[in-house]
Amino acid sequence: MKTIQTILFSFLVFVFAIAVSAQDPKNDLVTVCYKTSMDCHNCELTLTNFLKFEKGVKDLKVDLKTNTIKVVYKSGKNTAENLAQGIKKQGYEANPITETEYKNLVGETPKK
Repeated sequence: MKTIQTILFSFLVFVFAIAVSAQDPKNDLVTVCYKTSMDCHNCELTLTNFLKFEKGVKDLKVDLKTNTIKVVYKSGKNTAENLAQGIKKQGYEANPITETEYKNLVGETPKK
């Protein structure tokens, strides 16, 4: 009986270890980009300071030169709509653009 329990316990530990290792924390990250109406360095600082404290935000790039914002956030913690509403509450436009459009505007070369 102890042998069966030991084998069953070992099997459960093995299955649990596989399930935990299969979870990729990067899978739940979402990237969203916006074209905004900021026009000065203070606008850039306002948006940066606001967005960096929003729930789930993991990476943030606010670019005054191209009037763009790129936010990487955890999908379970926030939404693109919520971030856009927050930007609008700060007094700026938040027009969604694709990552390709963002990369073209800021001059990033796509990764292959």
